[in-house]
Amino acid sequence: MSGTQRLLLGLWLLLLTAWPGSLSAQEQDPAALWEDFNHYVLIAKPDLALATGQTLLDQADNQTLLATVESSDRKAWQNVLARASKMGAADPQHASLVDIAKQLDQRIQAARVELSRNADRIQSDIALLAEGQRAYRNAVQRLGSAGQYAAPQLLAALLDADQSRLHPYILSAMVTIGQPLVAPLAEALPQLEPASMSQIAQVLSEIGYPQALPALKQVLESSTVDPDARHAVQSAYSELLVSTRQQTDLVAAQWHLQLGQTQYTTATAQGDQLPGYDSSINAGLVWAYGPRIGLVPVVVPGEVFGDVLAMRSAKRALELNDSLDAALSLYLMANLRRENRLPEDTIDPSYPSDLEPAGFYAMLAGPDRLHDVLSRAIADGDAELALDAIEALSATAGTDALVNRGAARQPLLGALSYPDRRVRFMAAQALTRVRPSETFPGAHRVTAVLAEAVRQSDARYALVLSDDPETINNLLAVLGELGYEAFGGLSMAEVSEDLNLVPGVDLIVTAIDTESVLRVHHDTANDYKTGAVPILALVSLEQQIRLRDALGDNTRVSWAIHSEDTQELRSAVQAAASSFVGEPISASQGTQFALTSLKLLREVAIDSGVFNVAQAQPALVQALGDERNEIVVAAAAVLSLIDDSEAQQALANTALDNTGELQLSLLGSLAESATYFGNHLRTDQTDRLLELVNAGSGDLAIAAARAHGALSLPTSNAVRLLTQ
Repeated sequence: MSGTQRLLLGLWLLLLTAWPGSLSAQEQDPAALWEDFNHYVLIAKPDLALATGQTLLDQADNQTLLATVESSDRKAWQNVLARASKMGAADPQHASLVDIAKQLDQRIQAARVELSRNADRIQSDIALLAEGQRAYRNAVQRLGSAGQYAAPQLLAALLDADQSRLHPYILSAMVTIGQPLVAPLAEALPQLEPASMSQIAQVLSEIGYPQALPALKQVLESSTVDPDARHAVQSAYSELLVSTRQQTDLVAAQWHLQLGQTQYTTATAQGDQLPGYDSSINAGLVWAYGPRIGLVPVVVPGEVFGDVLAMRSAKRALELNDSLDAALSLYLMANLRRENRLPEDTIDPSYPSDLEPAGFYAMLAGPDRLHDVLSRAIADGDAELALDAIEALSATAGTDALVNRGAARQPLLGALSYPDRRVRFMAAQALTRVRPSETFPGAHRVTAVLAEAVRQSDARYALVLSDDPETINNLLAVLGELGYEAFGGLSMAEVSEDLNLVPGVDLIVTAIDTESVLRVHHDTANDYKTGAVPILALVSLEQQIRLRDALGDNTRVSWAIHSEDTQELRSAVQAAASSFVGEPISASQGTQFALTSLKLLREVAIDSGVFNVAQAQPALVQALGDERNEIVVAAAAVLSLIDDSEAQQALANTALDNTGELQLSLLGSLAESATYFGNHLRTDQTDRLLELVNAGSGDLAIAAARAHGALSLPTSNAVRLLTQ
């Protein structure tokens, strides 16, 4: 067809599509339409390309469209569609050509995916491998599109003696298809007969991916392998070591462990897809092999595919070396993360139904392996996995195991400064429950974190440091607008008194030089009240670089350009604060964290040991004003065990200001405080208590009388009541 003829045909198509009830509804040859679409794109005729492309979409189903494209002499169809899209984007009048190109691409791809899994087509393509060069090329191209889905039939044909004529072509096709076949072939390799084992080993070597090394080495370490097959596998293994530039020759268990660690790391980002993942169904294929059943794919939800692969590799490593601790740790963390990531109401068919939940094996493995899991969770910023590890540690470990004395890594102590507050709370609670008899690095942070948990629903406090009073005032104003109760000064020494008065600090904002920021970071790290508080440093770009070099990946310190723009400052403060909060905590969770922490603080007060409950006193006093009565009662119970005048006086004020059941409970705590530590009330407070004794009746009179007696107030008060 000449260029003039094509142009006339295009104009005719335009008339057809524009004329209601015209011949445009009649079927036209898809091959001719595809050819014309390509032509109009190449000669830059967007109107004609648009009309032809729309007609093709209307009249050809997915499979017809794919067959048309694959049989066309124009093989670079993706380039044509990309050019059509660019042409439409450059011309507003024909912008819909972008959508036409996109729809064509999506439908062709969908048809390829659908067809690639068609067993009859795969079988037909395998048979065509020996039918000449053109047939071979087309068959290999289609088998390549099928990828891993072609593995079972390719291997079955290779193992079938009746199809020996195809075997050389199958082996060549396997190498061409490449990486998608590595996992299924490696799974089958150790169980193959000698001749087939030799062939598949060579295929894996020629494909050239290091993922095959564990299976090859596993065969070499087997004592039952045929000598000739061993020789072929050894040759393939040596060649693959060289071609993949491996520096070390590991044993099979170590190879499997290394592969599993790579799979786990790749899956950590979730954006990086592993070989075997099928984006069209958001799932991955893992493989099982048996001499009778052949290769069998197991479809695994995409969200957990990497974890399943890591678990399988770790398990294989443990089967070869049951003392390989790192493999057990990898299995535990991958299994726990698999449970966390598995969508609700979704089944993972790769996990046998007779296995226990992941937490069972985590507790069974013991503290050393759980420290490995927690350490990796902290490094990855995986709060859910960290919570799993802490929960299992808390259920199984004693003091020495929790603190990990003598070890280079102290992940549970590191968790006290973790950005997600749930992790901080759980770590502090775990360390408190075991009642350590000796202090340990970071012990001062435990009480501070418990106090932080107590005041979860309360006001937020911010500390501002700057060498410029005007800057301090500006920052205080912005922080106030953001809901913080802010205070500040020129140095830490200047704000020390204010710092002692507040129950805790949620954010530190600095506008000082780099050296001063580093000094504040160091000084606050060892203070129980500020050790886990995020720091926002407002500095220049040059100073940011210096901070990054000095602090590395320290997540406690963030920085932003010091700007006079209020909105920019707001954004920086909000980003710094949220980065150290983690997942939102519901009201019920906040209450539970607070009650648990208060229970533990009371136990600390009874048996002081390593922790100092007095450090939590400001937060406890503040909790007396909480809207939740259960928090008030629990906080009062702790304060009653602190030998401090302010603690007892705060108890008295709260008791005298309330009514009902809450007042009865608070009077009991006041009596308990007086029993332990004597009377520290002011005269105005004792006068109010006596008024309550005189006016009260029933339970209230009894509770007030108990507090009166415990405080050793004058006996004349009792005589006066008796003689009235």
